[in-house]
Amino acid sequence: MAAVEEKHRRTAKDVEHAMKSSNLDESELNDIVQILRFSPDCNETSDIKFLELNPHLLESLKENDCLSFRGSDEESVVLCTKNRTYKLKEAETSNSLLLVPDLKFSKATASNVAEGRMLQETSVRGVFHVYFEVTECQPLLRKLPHLLQPTAFNGIEYESIVDQSKLYDWEKLREEIQASDDELREALSTFMVANINGFLRRLTFEYETRALTMMLDLIEENSWEPDEIDKEMSFDLLAEFIPHSVFEVLFHAYAEPSGKSKNDGQPLFRYNEKQVSRFLAKVLLAASPCNSYDEFMAAWKIGTPEGMEPQESWLRGIAIIVFNSRKNVREVVSYPVEDLPDDIYDRFDELFKTKEPWTIEEITPYIIDLTTNKMNVNALLTKYARSSTVNGIKLYNSKHGR
Repeated sequence: MAAVEEKHRRTAKDVEHAMKSSNLDESELNDIVQILRFSPDCNETSDIKFLELNPHLLESLKENDCLSFRGSDEESVVLCTKNRTYKLKEAETSNSLLLVPDLKFSKATASNVAEGRMLQETSVRGVFHVYFEVTECQPLLRKLPHLLQPTAFNGIEYESIVDQSKLYDWEKLREEIQASDDELREALSTFMVANINGFLRRLTFEYETRALTMMLDLIEENSWEPDEIDKEMSFDLLAEFIPHSVFEVLFHAYAEPSGKSKNDGQPLFRYNEKQVSRFLAKVLLAASPCNSYDEFMAAWKIGTPEGMEPQESWLRGIAIIVFNSRKNVREVVSYPVEDLPDDIYDRFDELFKTKEPWTIEEITPYIIDLTTNKMNVNALLTKYARSSTVNGIKLYNSKHGR
């Protein structure tokens, strides 16, 4: 066997012959020539996978960012960096991809030793014809509210009945959710999640309604101007009912600096008109999912704090306005985006079953979570919908029509 291997071992003359056959000039080859040999175990590579790296992933590795695969056995795995999420897809290549652990790159094959050409044997660890492609995607967050719902915070008085074994801290939650750490932190704010005694707790809709109502009532009770909300005093007055971490989440979601400040220089705030109005619209829709347009708008106006003027466009993403031909009236119908399917084809199918046509302003809140850096709302509509122009307004219908 040794004699056979020696017989097939490459020599400097073999290299020279190969260069001539390939019309290569002597100067084009470095002094060290690597001879690839297939190791006996080169087909035993089931534990090795090839992964394509885009510039962001490569840069993340160079900066010692942690890349992590996330997903349960029932889910398609995703790859996460610190701030981005990628779907993985197995792809085939007609070329053979060789894994050569000890291969030297160009600069390392130059030699300053005047010994002529040197041959070095290098073992091929494996031959591959498949690899994993990565495609950036939105974080997969649909599980988040469901995981946190069993232990949702409904007020201090209900804490004794919470099942402690079902609580999630940060580490436990990030193992379950297919999202980068930065995207998950942002989602916690969007889903109204507070850190209570080290555990992440989503606020129930009922508690959020009670707490926000108490916060808004302080404006009239303390004769504050709408742009002179005192954050510290608000918490002090409500500390008995609202834990500090919960108050911070609520205040961050619904208030913003007004530009004014107290005598000691501390900033004053105002409540965000759009965010407060949208939440109060949800409260009305929870009580009555389908309403006469005129009656709903009147009730919505009455329910908002003085000085706030609800706008129809603020309903987008939580309700749609349709014409009821049987009653010959317009109606406001509850239609929250979180109830729609995750799959992009099912999402568009559901949207066009519910309503046709859509303007781009109406449909955007319902598909914005499907966009990526490479495919914005316009690109999604071009691919998955059919457009037409009526009276100068661009409208979107089902791609295949009905």
